[in-house]
Amino acid sequence: MGLLSGYRVVDFTSFVSGPTCTRLLADLGAEVIRIERPDKKKGSGPYKGGERTVDLGLMRGKKSVTLNAKDPEDHEILMKLIETADVVVENFRPGVTARMGVSYQDVIKINPKIVYTSISGFGQYGPYKSKGAFDIIAEAMSGFMSITGERNGKPVRAGASIADIFSGVEAAYGTVAMLLNREKTGEGNYLDVAMLDTMFAVCNNPVTQYLCGGPVAQRIGNEHPQDVPWDDFPTKDGRLVIACARTNLYAKLCEVLDCREYIDDPRFCNDEVRLINKEACHEIVRNHTRNWLTADLIAACDKAGVPCATINSIDQACENESIKARGMIATVTHKTAGTYQLPGSPLKFMHNPVELTKGSPILGENNREIFSGLGLTKEKIDALLAKQAKVRTFFKEFEMD
Repeated sequence: MGLLSGYRVVDFTSFVSGPTCTRLLADLGAEVIRIERPDKKKGSGPYKGGERTVDLGLMRGKKSVTLNAKDPEDHEILMKLIETADVVVENFRPGVTARMGVSYQDVIKINPKIVYTSISGFGQYGPYKSKGAFDIIAEAMSGFMSITGERNGKPVRAGASIADIFSGVEAAYGTVAMLLNREKTGEGNYLDVAMLDTMFAVCNNPVTQYLCGGPVAQRIGNEHPQDVPWDDFPTKDGRLVIACARTNLYAKLCEVLDCREYIDDPRFCNDEVRLINKEACHEIVRNHTRNWLTADLIAACDKAGVPCATINSIDQACENESIKARGMIATVTHKTAGTYQLPGSPLKFMHNPVELTKGSPILGENNREIFSGLGLTKEKIDALLAKQAKVRTFFKEFEMD
């Protein structure tokens, strides 16, 4: 049984940031009920078993009901569901939930102890609150892109949607904090998470450096702003990364590379002078790593206690022995996609471990279960689902025309 078992979450989220938040809550055992339009269209692939692979990952462990908040009958059912909930999560632009009649102000009228989390590009207030945003927008405006990329190259976004992901993580731990506070005080709460705020906070070190009178951080590729040597280096058969955060690690690396004469070299003998002579130090390391096979150098560095790693592709990371040993590849099941694998949870609790077995739901998979739990009769549920089926048929025919 998960640590959040017994908590019910009503999930109005889409794209990545909101679903990341509710995925984390579902991983911890919360009952997450996605609210999806009956005529919801599937986005672009790739697909497995008719489902988008991105959804197979983000929506795992959740339930799905189909309701149109703009339909009066559906809205009434939706509010009944929210009355039973502990948490509501949404990531619309500010103002959308009010038009839907499910804003925080609407919800507290029927459920005053609700924990309500909103995620948006720029927050519920401020000069940009109505501006649209996706991951790259927050990365760009926060300063993050300006410090990401090669020294003489253009600014680049991260390889994963980290503005979305970090915003979802912030929202999840904020939601859990509100639930904990409610246990102590009996009071609900409201959380406003902005993607721009999140990415600005991610840039904590360079921002603090600047605000304390230091220089504006620049792109430096895989190097470190203070520690040397720290970069990716060539080998006979590829590349690897080496990270020496202190002089003792630098000395160990020199011993591994059989260039002990540089340990006490006045250009490199302490952290401060190595930073001044970074390029010369890195060039010496490069000249020596080129003589090694990657696997041999990693083995030697590991033995000496020097942090290093291969630069894995995604398929190589999936085969990593540590990833496998720590259960970071989970196997789940899905109604149409069958059995599939996805990343496991990095949270390894001694008690109440995270157990991932259920994949994402198909559209409306839990309609009868949830609606009957709200007291709807079989006849009313049948009529509701028949109405939704007509809506789906209409839109399919409309698209074909």
